[in-house]
Amino acid sequence: MRYTALYLLTVAFMCLAAASQLHAQVVGQPYRLSDKEVGRMIKQIEDQTRTFRKSLDNALDHSRVNGSRREDDINAFVKAFEEQTKRLHDHFDHHKSVAADVQAVLDRAAGIDSFMARQRLRERAENDWFTLRGSLDELARAYSVEWRWNGPVTSVEPVNESPLPYRLNDKDVEQILHRIEDQSHRFKSSLDSALDKSRLNGTRREDDINEFIKQFDNEVKRLHDRFSDHKSVAADVQLVLDSAARIDDFMARRQVGGRAEDDWSRLKANLDELSQAYSVDWRWRRS
Repeated sequence: MRYTALYLLTVAFMCLAAASQLHAQVVGQPYRLSDKEVGRMIKQIEDQTRTFRKSLDNALDHSRVNGSRREDDINAFVKAFEEQTKRLHDHFDHHKSVAADVQAVLDRAAGIDSFMARQRLRERAENDWFTLRGSLDELARAYSVEWRWNGPVTSVEPVNESPLPYRLNDKDVEQILHRIEDQSHRFKSSLDSALDKSRLNGTRREDDINEFIKQFDNEVKRLHDRFSDHKSVAADVQLVLDSAARIDDFMARRQVGGRAEDDWSRLKANLDELSQAYSVDWRWRRS
């Protein structure tokens, strides 16, 4: 009987742990990486590439493809990959890196991965590539690039410059948050003035919009605190935008006019920048 109870307790604990892990997979997501973390990641990829190239050269010298066209092909893939990684690093250092730069790195890596999947090489080369692949997966997540290793292999020609916005650095995001906080204060002041002169003054609807603004300010502060601690995620930004949507609905239904409308329009523009910085797909309900 005691063993049965112990068994049931163990099963219950395992189920609880599995449920907790599943919950974490559903709602958890990686933090927005800081500039220092992204720079360290790119440097790690460059270091791992040099390690992989050495073990690959050694493996090729002891394989059936030594001196063949296949060896020339893989060397061309590795060279293109190294050049594209350097290009990404240069763009990152000048605060001009975009998701397309990362996509180009991954496309070059796909050629290497296809070769490694077809050829049986020495274990060290296989392990070094596996390690490098893991770092490339992290890089894809850092730039919100959806990536699968079984996709088509592209040519090794250089890609064109991307029209996509640059990855915003820490200073850029900090400035956006400061603008949102400052503009929120201005909007609240102008809205209070407009409501005092409207039919909503002293009504429950005025209480509702004041509560919406309070919730919005709290979410912005929470996001700013988590950003400062390098713990901000897209879900934090989503909460800010969801609370802003309630204010936007109110502004759409109530023509308060004048300064309040202008202040809200400017605040919305910065919220759009915030959503882009965290790759949150966001559309306001009214155009």
